Amino acid sequence: NVLTDADLWKQQLLDLMLIDTLYKNPSLTVSDVAVHLETNTKLISSVINSGFKMNFNDFINYYRVEAVKEQLKNGAQKTKTLLGIALECGFNSKATFNRAFKKHTSVSPKEFLAQNLQ
Repeated sequence: NVLTDADLWKQQLLDLMLIDTLYKNPSLTVSDVAVHLETNTKLISSVINSGFKMNFNDFINYYRVEAVKEQLKNGAQKTKTLLGIALECGFNSKATFNRAFKKHTSVSPKEFLAQNLQ
């Protein structure tokens, strides 16, 4: 069971998201990720496209949406606005947050709250 280079790059990307929470940087670019992993943007884009079947923005926004969902499950909306939570999780606009949230969950943030947090 030998890991390929692609598998290793995928794992490094996952570590950057899950451990280092790089997605929280609202101005994160593929170049930033490449610098963190000491490689080039072409490789990062390729690994995300082939390994995760999405583009860079969708990849980053997926982790942002998951972070928002986690916050909501933990009751953050009781003390913060949805937009406040979204901004903490790396989104830089309400429009981008709403679009990404719906793309990844098939429901709006408000619908998600209504369905999951009765």
